[in-house]
Amino acid sequence: DNLNRGSDGTYWIALLGIRTRTFDLAMRKPGFRRRMAKRIAADEWLFPNINRGCVLRVSETGEIIDALWDEAGENHPSITSTCEHKGWLYLGGVSNNRIGRVRIEGADPQWTAHDDYWGKR
Repeated sequence: DNLNRGSDGTYWIALLGIRTRTFDLAMRKPGFRRRMAKRIAADEWLFPNINRGCVLRVSETGEIIDALWDEAGENHPSITSTCEHKGWLYLGGVSNNRIGRVRIEGADPQWTAHDDYWGKR
């Protein structure tokens, strides 16, 4: 649902990483998960945290060209949308209280996603 074209013909894809060490351990233990489902109310189950922001730049054939990460989850922990506009990549997220902006080296400073998709007015 969040796949956007870039000025150079590549595509930007926002990814949402959902991980904790406890959750990762639980996912490797089927017996633990079964016991949890039987003995604990559903609203008390372990669930992953939305804590990793990532944007991929991919070619038309799906080859990954670049990956931008916020591994610490400090700036943009849940990136759910991206849009390139006039040389900048804008980042948004459902639970973020801000919009991120990253300069894209070599991007066309006059290119807009709106004009590329809908045509110039």
